[in-house]
Amino acid sequence: MQETPLRAEHERLGARMVDFAGWYMPVTYTNIMEEHRRVRTKVGLFDVSHMGRYWFSGRDHIKFIDKLITNDRASMAPGQIRYCLMLNGQGGALDDILVYGAGDDATMLVVNAGNRPKIWDWIQRQRKGFVVDVTDMSNDYAMIALQGPESANLLNKVSDVDTKALKYYRFTRGTVFGEPEVLVSRTGYTGEDGFELIMPQAKAAHFWRELLNVGESLGAGPAGLGARDTLRLEAGMPLYGHELEEHINPLEAGLDWAVKLEKEDFIGKEATVAMKTKGLEHKLVGLNIAGKRIPRQGQDVLRDGKKVGTIASGTKSPWLDEIIATAFVPSNMAEVGMSFQLEFPGKGTRALKPEEMRQTALVVPLPFYKRPGKKK
Repeated sequence: MQETPLRAEHERLGARMVDFAGWYMPVTYTNIMEEHRRVRTKVGLFDVSHMGRYWFSGRDHIKFIDKLITNDRASMAPGQIRYCLMLNGQGGALDDILVYGAGDDATMLVVNAGNRPKIWDWIQRQRKGFVVDVTDMSNDYAMIALQGPESANLLNKVSDVDTKALKYYRFTRGTVFGEPEVLVSRTGYTGEDGFELIMPQAKAAHFWRELLNVGESLGAGPAGLGARDTLRLEAGMPLYGHELEEHINPLEAGLDWAVKLEKEDFIGKEATVAMKTKGLEHKLVGLNIAGKRIPRQGQDVLRDGKKVGTIASGTKSPWLDEIIATAFVPSNMAEVGMSFQLEFPGKGTRALKPEEMRQTALVVPLPFYKRPGKKK
């Protein structure tokens, strides 16, 4: 099992550690509710060093990246970040990634931890005919996310970064705790304002400890994978392996805004255009569940007693205090207000009545949560 450079820090804080995509990672430090609410109201720190970071340069690197991704790299301004996807030839999602445009000279891709080997191999297979250099920087640097309404105040205390000038989905380099050239991006995976810092691996533990120390007066504290999942689901953000997989096209997952079909070409474009022309068979929807039981990935979604869809993710929302879920359902049943049923097995030895086993699921708009003041 792989480890981040912050393993000892997590254990020192009493984190419950788990195997996540082959990485030894903290799932909670105290409990999901507390860590979730900290991010929504104060500031939470996440270790995201397990994410992959690939650096591209060379004469053809922009052209090469535009072949790989659904969004448009060529039109990006220096310091801009874009969300996009990599697709296979059938239009299925290989991963969802962030593209950092460092002018015309270089580009960085941040990929999901569980997909690092797959995406690296995919890049190597596709680079024939392009003058491009690709470097895997994942093990040389660490990555820490500051998320929540107090994250800018915390960053202001420890760096020379102008947080007022750094807009959403932009990045810069600054001095943090005296360390120059730290990459700072205004990005995150929680639905809150926040930043992600990339620093040399040897500096990670110092950054983590000092962010907690300096941030104590702002209510800062660590947050694990459990809160990260409930936060992202409330915010309607997809998780690879749930809302995205190799058999799911981003149009089906509601990510058409990140797919630029007007681009000259990219891998998976032809299949995606054909799918759009024919009409999508299934779409991702948000569900509000009437009941106390939480649906899990792969659970059947029923309509008039017949299976019509499948749950992608489900949880008890710590902020909304409701049972929420995402599911893929037929496109003609995806409108807000449509109702479905979910069936749950009995607990223990007591047989449940049919009405006890079945809960109503109502289609509601995504995202479930939007932070105050955020523009539509």
